Amino acid sequence: MYSSLHLIRKDFMLLHKFMLLLIPYFLIMAYTNIDYYTMFGLFPSMLMMMNACTLDVQHNNQRFLVNLPLRRQQLVLAKYLALLPYCLISLISTLLIYGTAFLLGWTSEPVAWRELFLVIATFPMLAAIYLPLYYWLGQKGMQIVNFVFIMLIMINVTGFSSLKDRFPAFSEWLATGTTDSILIPVIAGLAYVIILYCSYLISLRIYIKKDV
Repeated sequence: MYSSLHLIRKDFMLLHKFMLLLIPYFLIMAYTNIDYYTMFGLFPSMLMMMNACTLDVQHNNQRFLVNLPLRRQQLVLAKYLALLPYCLISLISTLLIYGTAFLLGWTSEPVAWRELFLVIATFPMLAAIYLPLYYWLGQKGMQIVNFVFIMLIMINVTGFSSLKDRFPAFSEWLATGTTDSILIPVIAGLAYVIILYCSYLISLRIYIKKDV
């Protein structure tokens, strides 16, 4: 676990310049689309992960890391553990932008906590698809994969909005937090964990067999 923390720190050192670009991103989005501020949380986390993976490929970092006294399991685990700070940064940044907009009088609506957490929770699900592709394709296909996932993010944002219109029960849960059955969120939570774990196992299997 200690080694994984250092590997996560390595990713953030690669991202320090990119993270500065998040400031104008949030400012522009807040000024133009403050009514949809909950959707802001998905873009930064996904872009940070994609940028970190792309820089690893461009700098051949994986070739260096496999020569260190580290198991490949630790290298893969670090990529998945890094999803947590990415989510946290997105959450804090979105709340800061909302707070600023609230103080400036741009919005008076209360924080839509359930909607915000649900949007940010979508990121690990996208990462569960992205990371196995990252370990499988490597440098050869990452530009295409990145483009496809940018499109997926855009579709996800519009799709999330349409879900509220098509499923009144879903919209009611976002507004009140009440549900007809506790079984549905329990099953959804278990499926969420299983998908992430299966993604980790697939990435690990690909990376162990791969000649870096």
